[in-house]
Amino acid sequence: MHTYSIRTWDGEVQAYTPQDRLSLPWHGLTLWQLRAAMRELRCMGYRCHRRRSPDGDHDDNDSYVLIERSDMQTDGRR
Repeated sequence: MHTYSIRTWDGEVQAYTPQDRLSLPWHGLTLWQLRAAMRELRCMGYRCHRRRSPDGDHDDNDSYVLIERSDMQTDGRR
């Protein structure tokens, strides 16, 4: 099963950091938990969207929210 992490951009430290107002942890999230965290972020005012642009690139993403797979090993294998 895949797990995910979710962080938001902090302009003060110029880095993505865990959002401490979420009711869920920021890492080790299941897909269901990730979706719930995204809903919470939307309620906080983040757009939190991921859309593929017509050319297949990922240019239309909310750059204030970083979502990553967290179940990968450092060499890229599961």
